[in-house]
Amino acid sequence: MAEGHKGISSKEEEIEDGHKIIYDVNLHRLDDIQRTYCPLQYQTRCRTIPTSWKIELKCERVPDENSSYTFSMMLKRLDLSDHRVYASFSVSIFDVSGMPIYPPLERDDRMVHDDELEATIDDFVPSDIGDLVNVTVTIIIKRCHDRTNWQCASKVNTDKNSINLSKL
Repeated sequence: MAEGHKGISSKEEEIEDGHKIIYDVNLHRLDDIQRTYCPLQYQTRCRTIPTSWKIELKCERVPDENSSYTFSMMLKRLDLSDHRVYASFSVSIFDVSGMPIYPPLERDDRMVHDDELEATIDDFVPSDIGDLVNVTVTIIIKRCHDRTNWQCASKVNTDKNSINLSKL
């Protein structure tokens, strides 16, 4: 998890039918995030369906005349379980005074092994990168406690065809 990373703290809690973790990342410059803190790993301490996740945060210069940047986040499920869980993330970026720089990046979906959620903010200008920024990442994993809500990715075999239902 976040231990061992300077300038990052995490707070984990169990919520109704799931888990929530909040990472707070303090940076001198937003474009330092990729080489300093990525990737992060998160493992739920779920007794029913333990899951593991990789979190990647990137801020990259776009080769254009404005020298703009893009900021993106990717959440990937790493464990091998075929039980589908609901995952969501929100990323907020604040300046030194605590004011949001952009609206939060948010995504959610049902996920099994190897599924990914991604979101991107395009066209950051160099002045938005700024000094001393805070990035707050909130990840929520739900529908993993109640065995009656379990959904498995599965295959239906017919005589000649195999239909993959994992994305339905």
